[in-house]
Amino acid sequence: MKKVLTIAACLAAAIMVCMPAYSQKKKKETSKERKERIAKMVNDGASHKNIYVSIFRCFNKNNNFNFNYQTIGSGTINFIDLTGDRISCNLPFEGLADSKSRQAYSLSNTDISIIANNQITTIIGGWNEKQKSYLFRSIFWNNDTDKDTQAIQITMTIQIYPSGKVYAMVEVPGFESMSYEGEVVERPAPDENNPLTD
Repeated sequence: MKKVLTIAACLAAAIMVCMPAYSQKKKKETSKERKERIAKMVNDGASHKNIYVSIFRCFNKNNNFNFNYQTIGSGTINFIDLTGDRISCNLPFEGLADSKSRQAYSLSNTDISIIANNQITTIIGGWNEKQKSYLFRSIFWNNDTDKDTQAIQITMTIQIYPSGKVYAMVEVPGFESMSYEGEVVERPAPDENNPLTD
């Protein structure tokens, strides 16, 4: 009898341990549910100018190159983050510059990074009925400068579709523009090893 009670007690304990884990398993999201969730995230985020975009492709007029999604916290993350009147971003930029611009900005080459870290800016725009998407524009200064490089003015235009698809264009005076492709995602938790995600 003792053996039966011990087995019953072990089974009851195992059930109690496993039940919460089983009940917490999420039901797999259908494609319709995913589409609705992303549309809500885009609409809510765009109406409050509170959106995080993961960038996975960029290209300029003369070149087309790709880079893959990078795991959060594993190094450089390519993103655009709008929060009200602030912008943060980390984007590669390989636009060709004329010699005057290269000299004006004291650039030895034209490969720069477009970086902003929680920079105060004016973000204008909203829903564009004709293009069925949100259009935003912001002008800010590039934070990727050193003592020998002049501050560079950046104009960024962002187009966000309810599907979560995002197209962005960066213009720098004297350079060819660059375009980016990405998608709206949940804002990642701050990473102490990467100040750009604070």
